[in-house]
Amino acid sequence: MAKILILKEVSAKSACGTKIIVEQVFEKILNPEGLIWLPLPKIVITEKVINLNENNTFIHPGTGKIFEVMKEKQFFKFKRKTQPLY
Repeated sequence: MAKILILKEVSAKSACGTKIIVEQVFEKILNPEGLIWLPLPKIVITEKVINLNENNTFIHPGTGKIFEVMKEKQFFKFKRKTQPLY
């Protein structure tokens, strides 16, 4: 089965306080709790895929600055119905 991936805009911030919007790669996963979109350690900037390191940071290809992808408070999540509602 092929993986289903999407891009979602997320915020990234440099040490000097500069904020930018980048697109992070998310993978569709079906688990016992339902359908979720799991963030992968990859972002896309100007059609280049950049791997994030273990601290969720990356070097911007245009500026050379280090940015950290901010944690999102909400993730895509859809509950799967396990019993009919009456």
